[in-house]
Amino acid sequence: MSVGAAPSIAHRRASTFSRGRAESLARPALIGVVALTVLAAVIRFYRIGHQGFWYDESISALLAHFPLGEMFRLLPRSESTPPLYYCIAWVWVRVFGDGEAGLRSLSAVAGVATVPVMYALGARLSSVRTGLIVAALAACNPLLIWYSQEARAYELLVLLSAASLLAFTYLLERPTPRSAAAWAILSALALTTEYYAILVVIPAALWLLYRHRRSRPVQFAIGGVVAVGLALIPLAIRENENRLSHWIAHASLARRIKEIVPQFVIGFGSPAYDVLEPLAFALAVLGVVLLLTRSDRLERPGAYLAGAIALGGLVLNLLLIAAGIDDLLTRNVIALWVPAAIVVAAGFALGRPRMLGLLAATALCVIGLVAAVGVARTPDLQRPNWREVAALIGTRAPPGGREILVQRYKDLEPLGLYLPGLQFVPKHRARVSQFDVIAFDAPPSAGFCWWGSACNLLGSKLQSSYPIPGFRTVWVRHVYRWTVVHMVAVDGPVLVRAGKVARLLHTTLMHQDELVVQY
Repeated sequence: MSVGAAPSIAHRRASTFSRGRAESLARPALIGVVALTVLAAVIRFYRIGHQGFWYDESISALLAHFPLGEMFRLLPRSESTPPLYYCIAWVWVRVFGDGEAGLRSLSAVAGVATVPVMYALGARLSSVRTGLIVAALAACNPLLIWYSQEARAYELLVLLSAASLLAFTYLLERPTPRSAAAWAILSALALTTEYYAILVVIPAALWLLYRHRRSRPVQFAIGGVVAVGLALIPLAIRENENRLSHWIAHASLARRIKEIVPQFVIGFGSPAYDVLEPLAFALAVLGVVLLLTRSDRLERPGAYLAGAIALGGLVLNLLLIAAGIDDLLTRNVIALWVPAAIVVAAGFALGRPRMLGLLAATALCVIGLVAAVGVARTPDLQRPNWREVAALIGTRAPPGGREILVQRYKDLEPLGLYLPGLQFVPKHRARVSQFDVIAFDAPPSAGFCWWGSACNLLGSKLQSSYPIPGFRTVWVRHVYRWTVVHMVAVDGPVLVRAGKVARLLHTTLMHQDELVVQY
């Protein structure tokens, strides 16, 4: 074949886009997408409200309770993310309720919607087979399942990042005002959901400038997205001043980078994590190897483009770290899961022999489901269940008042969500008739941990006794990893002074420990 007769990469990509759009309407593909979407819905809504809110979720719940203006005023002081998720959540809880299932269902719906969007993106960039495989990976991925059951913005970020990249493929193929507007709007929505949407938006924008730098629609679209990004900078600066996420940089950067790929493929844990994690990792690597070595080079451009966006986003994050902005965590770079999954799925779909790729994709999905089910059935792998602690103590304030000491913890939330009226002891003293001490038995892996049962918690041990004058111990009970010691006043309410209690209990209440009271 002469050079003139050989199809160019650009022509091949355009042909792939057109073929993907036409084939995506085929009935078998439609049935497959519907089935995978139903599977995703079942997995994500299964026991979605069975555990209480953990600390980060409690902030989402509190913000959604306030009037809209007050929510916007409090947002920079309590969060380190843009406002879109909270605006949607504010409306959502007024329709579906503000309980755990009601608020988390917003993320679950986003997680379900991600499956067909990922299919469409895979079909556009590569082939219908790639689209179906990446949709299956999205439906069964433990990391996406985890954040589909959490009242935070991360799953909405995944959905909007995927939708933005889908619009990007249309704009790349045909830079019309309509496709430019779609990409600009979806990219802006992603940015107003999470600042780290830039990890996919900026690489896509740079590629658009390279391919269509003279196109007016592309220029206006990129200009609009840049304008939104600039408008968010004052809010980002105000939030950064509160140092809400600066704890991240204290952990080893090498460790945090090392965690990304395993957590992308298998999530945060499972009962057999030491076995499942290397298997899942090996299968993902196999997908990349098949793409690079066992696929037709004319079938690769779309997957290569996805890989370039994923690598470009990672490099961008490293540049931010070099500039002094170090918030690198798997959950903050979760938008990169979208292009990375396309690369792996394309390897399974395009690599030869095709049966090997299909078996590997199936195995990766099965491993993901096994891990997700294992997490759902293992309390130590789930979030801290403060709701059960509140139920053990009793959600109504007793006559005479109650004081509660949560050892090695200094926040009212999320316990305050379940004990209305909870507040710090005024002037470190109060007259109460009941006293409770709460300890947390941290798992061996606790430390720098932002997932699982030790989220936002430090372990503490119960003392052999709590000699508070005027009180006697009535019971000691356990729930999950919590232990509660319940004491009552012997002869009516007792004036309790925090400083005196601190000396008696050999602890510093106003540092890592806080004494709180429920009236």
